[in-house]
Amino acid sequence: MNERNQLLQEYNTMKFAAHDILLFLDTHPFNAEALKAFAHYCRTAKVLKNEYEMKYGALTVDSAAVGNSWQWIDGPWPWQYKGGK
Repeated sequence: MNERNQLLQEYNTMKFAAHDILLFLDTHPFNAEALKAFAHYCRTAKVLKNEYEMKYGALTVDSAAVGNSWQWIDGPWPWQYKGGK
């Protein structure tokens, strides 16, 4: 697996974990362990997202509007990658 895909997979894993804990917190809002884990996964996902975007461009649409240009369409679309690149 290339670095780009690995970084994306790590980001998606952290976002999934944070979302899963979020669902738990909906019914257990004062669970300290869950709150701590949620904060950890959110922080880690943010770091991974920033790293991905610095190297490969916008990952989410809210990151696309940077400066005076619309960067969402600058890179290749997911179906344009060939051979894991």
